[in-house]
Amino acid sequence: MKKWILGLFLLAALGAAAQDLRVEYTEGLVELASGGSWKELAPGDRLPVGARIRLAEDAFVELAQGSTRFAVSQPGVYLAADLVAASKKVASWQLGKVVSAKVKGTVAGGAKGDGTAAMGARGAAAGAPATVEWVEASGSEEALSEGRSLLEAGRLDEALKVLQDALKAAYPGEEGVFYYYIASAYSGQKRTSLALRTLERAQLEPQEPLYTDLVLLKGQLLLESLAFADALALFEGQLVLNPEGSFAQALLILSSYSYQGLGRSQGAREALQKAVSLDSSSELGREAARLLTQL
Repeated sequence: MKKWILGLFLLAALGAAAQDLRVEYTEGLVELASGGSWKELAPGDRLPVGARIRLAEDAFVELAQGSTRFAVSQPGVYLAADLVAASKKVASWQLGKVVSAKVKGTVAGGAKGDGTAAMGARGAAAGAPATVEWVEASGSEEALSEGRSLLEAGRLDEALKVLQDALKAAYPGEEGVFYYYIASAYSGQKRTSLALRTLERAQLEPQEPLYTDLVLLKGQLLLESLAFADALALFEGQLVLNPEGSFAQALLILSSYSYQGLGRSQGAREALQKAVSLDSSSELGREAARLLTQL
């Protein structure tokens, strides 16, 4: 009988341990409440689901529970259990499907020249000598094509190496394309914090082919890091400039998730209704209609 009871206690202890969270990455000041004070967290630290953590302004933390990895990018004090619940909710949204339905590049397929076509022109505009520009542009295009192929094949580590090496040789004005794809690779690795930081350096203009892809990826990353208000501000700003078309539909669907994260169910419903009204027969229109039935 005693052995049986001891076994139950051991199982309970193992179950509790399995619920612990592991710190995978920190940037800035991230702290754990400990005995009336705060202790700075570092990668490798473990904390129970009942723990409280605090993020300073501009801090990031990535946590893992088993095979699940998620990020937090907003300053404040949080219960670890609440973060786990919110991250599971966000994971259930399968945001990548919404983004890939619109995105032209990365693993979604589409016109493969979108990223490379602008590179020569951007290099020239940045003042590179014409006789040198085309040699370098050809090398950049080749590296970008290789990096994209590796991304599509899911070989993310190799893609990162190719793209990062090519970035070092890129002309001023060409870097934005490489930063975008590097951020895409980090996103695929669930390294959300690095993906967001990298995307901040991808300075693309609204008229460039990859700009909408960049906006959608940034929105996805903000949602995945539980930055619902920041994501909503991004989507609303873009909707003012792009009120129609498939880009607008994707923005509206992602906006509905932002509203849900903020607890504003009516806003979520209205965003989806508008997405349907733009084009009910499109893939995104049908997805918006399906999501409406679940609210």
